[in-house]
Amino acid sequence: MAVLTISLYLLNLIMGTGLESYFGVPLGVDFLAFYTGGSFYLNDTLSIIYNHVFIEQPDANVSQIFFTDQLEFQKNIIGPEFTKLSPFINPPFAALLYAPFANFDYATAYIFWTLLNLALLLVSVLIMRKELPKLREVSPYKLYFCCFLFFPTIACFMYGQAASIILLIYCLCFKALRNDRDFSAGFYLGLLLLKPQLAVGVAFIIIIKWRWQAILGGITSVILIGLFSIIFMPNELLAYLEITPHLLDLLRADYYPTWGINSFFGFAALLFDHTNVALTNALTLTLTVSTLFLLILLWREQIWLNERTKWDLSMAVTFCWGLLISPHLYYYDLMLLLLPTAIIIQYLPWLYARNSRIILWITIAWISCYLGSQLSVLQLGIFNTLGFPEISFQFITPILFYLGYTLYKSVRSA
Repeated sequence: MAVLTISLYLLNLIMGTGLESYFGVPLGVDFLAFYTGGSFYLNDTLSIIYNHVFIEQPDANVSQIFFTDQLEFQKNIIGPEFTKLSPFINPPFAALLYAPFANFDYATAYIFWTLLNLALLLVSVLIMRKELPKLREVSPYKLYFCCFLFFPTIACFMYGQAASIILLIYCLCFKALRNDRDFSAGFYLGLLLLKPQLAVGVAFIIIIKWRWQAILGGITSVILIGLFSIIFMPNELLAYLEITPHLLDLLRADYYPTWGINSFFGFAALLFDHTNVALTNALTLTLTVSTLFLLILLWREQIWLNERTKWDLSMAVTFCWGLLISPHLYYYDLMLLLLPTAIIIQYLPWLYARNSRIILWITIAWISCYLGSQLSVLQLGIFNTLGFPEISFQFITPILFYLGYTLYKSVRSA
């Protein structure tokens, strides 16, 4: 899968024109958004980056949101015919992270960004290898390259995404919690204010187990970031807060590939958005609340760090299900599953003794993360050809949920 994917991607780039691939997708399409944010910051025009217009959709209950200044900027980079906006919708302080790369031309910046993320992935591998004894039986370089046998890892680098940064924060948080350094763990988790939805699962567990030092650490990092934004980026922060309620509508826009979203929201939207948006919202809320309730049951009777095996596997479930709760979970974000997978590998004999199908479900999950989104596209195409409403059953979400549920049952029965 890795060889096939990388080969097709390189061929796609070679056959492309300029900074666009053969299929008209820009080089590092999501990095284009980050580069835009960094460039607006360096040009002292970050205050206009969230300028937007709404276009009503007569056949839907949502509006499409466009960022016209960003589109014009990206046209100047990619070409005048470019129309596939890659919007910068991160909080304004995130532009500081991307600004150093905006000092270079786009292609050079993308190369440097890729090298940085490759290095950060290696750091995450080394952290987990040191923390989990089973991983030390495998050489570091083999563990590192095994990460690229998981399609979302490759997709992360093809899109120029920042999942390597999030994975590093996850690993640092897990290591700190595991070693009873709660304040540090919370502080790391607070850094996910960059993408706060990805912190929900772990933050929820920290709160219900009342790890007050971790809560204090999280509040500390959030306050520091918030104060910086209020003092140095007040107008930009207000503009961002204005568009925040509409970000789910962005995920439903015609120009956005909703078929690639693998969260509870994405699963519900592909089923019901073309019929009734209210049904989408209701199903998303139901799945989210039900999952949080299961997490409460999982952790309710556990004494923190008392039984290491159960604690580690419970954290694996929390990371796995926490991702599904995040509304925006594109398939490259599934690279974050590398952390719970490392935990599963640590305890694979223990799990196998309790459920001999664990390896089967890991295999199914791996394959679904490779083919699942393409199957969603295929279903949408078939329904469109037949003249029916474009609906799709998105396989990745229920499979990943069931993988987490398999761990959940093993821990609960132990």
